[in-house]
Amino acid sequence: MIRVLSEGKVTEPGYLNLWARLNRHNVRLDVNDRGMTPDALVRRAKQHMKRNLRSRPSEREFDEIWCVFDVDQHANLAQAIDDARQSEINIAISNPCFELWLVLHREEQTAHVDRHDIQQRSDELQLTANKHVLPAAEPILVDGVENAKQRARALDRWHAGNGSPRRENPSTDVWRLVDRLRAGLRGSTPRQPGPRG
Repeated sequence: MIRVLSEGKVTEPGYLNLWARLNRHNVRLDVNDRGMTPDALVRRAKQHMKRNLRSRPSEREFDEIWCVFDVDQHANLAQAIDDARQSEINIAISNPCFELWLVLHREEQTAHVDRHDIQQRSDELQLTANKHVLPAAEPILVDGVENAKQRARALDRWHAGNGSPRRENPSTDVWRLVDRLRAGLRGSTPRQPGPRG
């Protein structure tokens, strides 16, 4: 099972549960912890990990744990990222927000973008409404996931090529978690972020 702690209360769980439903024989997704700041999410993830590791292997609640959050204006973001890395907690971060990942399913977004503008664009593309993933958008999000992944990775290469910091606006590495949900934990191990992870 994959346990996910999400900063977002609506959009992120709605999208991630779509993948859990599609791969229900291989993935159980727990998105009960949500609506916290990144540093609070990482602290909670560490608590879950400690409890999980104390259990016998056959009784463990999850195989992987992830924190999903936005860059926003969080004062302790760098500390949360560093703490997650040191604690072997997987993270998926979007800048400016999760809706960027959704928009990348339909189109490129290479220019710096405000969170409200990308949320509006997600609504305009009829992927979301009031932060809820629309049921009619689910086929688009499933069919477009490889395009979104390639666009997200191209943004990383673009930032690296021009010397801008990793996770600069716009960027998202939600594709890493989605790859895990799509794979259904079929015996593979999670890819941990590199040194700039």
